[in-house]
Amino acid sequence: MKKALAIVLVLFSAACSRPETVAVPALSETPEQMLGKIRAQGDVGDELMFQALADEAIVDLREQAARAEADGDRAKAAELLDRALALNAADPQALQARAELAILERSWPLAERLARQSFASGPKLGPLCRRNWLTLHYAALAQGHALPDQELAQNLGECTLVPPARL
Repeated sequence: MKKALAIVLVLFSAACSRPETVAVPALSETPEQMLGKIRAQGDVGDELMFQALADEAIVDLREQAARAEADGDRAKAAELLDRALALNAADPQALQARAELAILERSWPLAERLARQSFASGPKLGPLCRRNWLTLHYAALAQGHALPDQELAQNLGECTLVPPARL
């Protein structure tokens, strides 16, 4: 009986203990450095890419937003991208561009949400896919719940389709 009581007490105390926490690496990069790495994912060399036909009005607004961002006017860039998303809320390129601005604004939950939406509505191969996953990684890292390195590497790898070797 005493043995059973001891086992019950041990099990009860184990059930009340705190779960083991996983260490999340500290944020060591500025939003500008993060964005540089995200955008560098755009070109990995020789790969197969699939791209849907884009709405010219949305393309124009995205280009205007890129110019505004280059000129240092992030507010105007965000407004132009928001206008593009008003035309098509599921445009993956506009969603990702807006997510990248959210990284610069340190709006981590917004960046994560927009990158997820972009991934859901966009191609699962190519530069946009890799930018989605890296944006998700940095937004999650900034919020204290980063993707494990192995999972991130796997997701980034699944975005790249190398063409078959030609003889």
